[in-house]
Amino acid sequence: MMGYVGKAALYRRILELKRQREAAATRIPGDAVEFALSVLNWRPFPYQEELLADESKRICVCAGRQTGKSTTIAVKALHFALSRPNARVLLVAPTLRQSLNLLEKVSEFVRGSPACARLVKRRTKTEVSFRNGSRIVALPSGTLGNTIRGLTADLVIVDEAAFVPERVITDVLMPQIATTDGSFWMVSTPWDKNHVFYRCFTDQSWSVRRWPTTYCPLVRPSFVEEQRRLMGEEAFRREMLAEFVDDSDSFFPSDLIRSCIEDYQPRELSGGRLYAGFDWGGRADPNAVAVVESSAGYLRLVHTEAWMSESYTYSVARVVGLYKQMGFDLALEEIGAGIPIKEQLESHGIRVIGVGPDEVEKAMLALKVMLEGGRIRMYLDEALISSLQSVKFERTRRGRLVFRHPQGTRDDLARALALACYASTVDSSGTYAVALG
Repeated sequence: MMGYVGKAALYRRILELKRQREAAATRIPGDAVEFALSVLNWRPFPYQEELLADESKRICVCAGRQTGKSTTIAVKALHFALSRPNARVLLVAPTLRQSLNLLEKVSEFVRGSPACARLVKRRTKTEVSFRNGSRIVALPSGTLGNTIRGLTADLVIVDEAAFVPERVITDVLMPQIATTDGSFWMVSTPWDKNHVFYRCFTDQSWSVRRWPTTYCPLVRPSFVEEQRRLMGEEAFRREMLAEFVDDSDSFFPSDLIRSCIEDYQPRELSGGRLYAGFDWGGRADPNAVAVVESSAGYLRLVHTEAWMSESYTYSVARVVGLYKQMGFDLALEEIGAGIPIKEQLESHGIRVIGVGPDEVEKAMLALKVMLEGGRIRMYLDEALISSLQSVKFERTRRGRLVFRHPQGTRDDLARALALACYASTVDSSGTYAVALG
């Protein structure tokens, strides 16, 4: 019969074996590729595997759509946090929604891995903390970086870095790794060359990777060719081939658009007066609506939508439905089909401001002046941004501006925004309240 001492020794031995099994089950490999395969049960594609294996402190990835860049970075961030005690990892993106999406990818891997799940200490909407003292925190960059200024990190990951204001990256985010000798990774689809993301991408001291959409074996070549036809060459090169495209002939340069982007959600209203612009389409062009709110001396984008329809009756009904939800004054181009469309909209009680062809051009010019003056604020609306970038211009011999957009691109949302801003400058008598230039 076993005595008390023997039972105690056996009990200690059982506890030790249990601790050893738990330690083995939660062992985090030092190699990120092995971590992905054995702990997360996730098999990366060859180009993703190369990034996972990269131990450089300065990494810049320029990637096309659907290449799995966010998923790869989520795995790399999770491995960084679990393989280093007390590590602070910051996930930063232009908006909180985007940074939370990246954190959610991290959380999905954690939930799918029993080993990782056992290492979680606490999980909130914006943070995951682990038993080794490490934390992964999601934050928005904002336009000035005021909400994230003064933090310290061992790793900063900037997702969609090309859309983050340059001064936020250089003056706020990079100093956060100064005292820790930390790592700094930027990942983004390309935008313009007048930005720190491009300069880092062309800097030989950074570990640089370019991932065109064609790298991903899940994307069929037929889809890529379809996108080439639909997007236009410039957008295709940027969005799918991950190439930086010079926008010197764009009427609304990328850095100007970027300066007006703020972190808020569509239809966040503050009680100001609403104005809409309706760019009606036809057989080949989309219909588009943009709605802005006048508040505290500036205009704030609150809604956009675009749709294809040859039926003016359907398009009018759609605008009327939006009017019943939001209520606004509306401007549209009063020429051709715009004349009966205006009459139909007015029959539903909407105050409609007819705009002549020459006034549309003035409205586009006024929109640029308002953007340059910081009088318009926009949420991150990729369709609108693409539309604004598609607007090209030429100056005639007499000095007049002529606007155009390349084949395969759409300027409808840009025109709708210009019309909405125009509506905000016209008083109740139908005359200009603000000069359009």
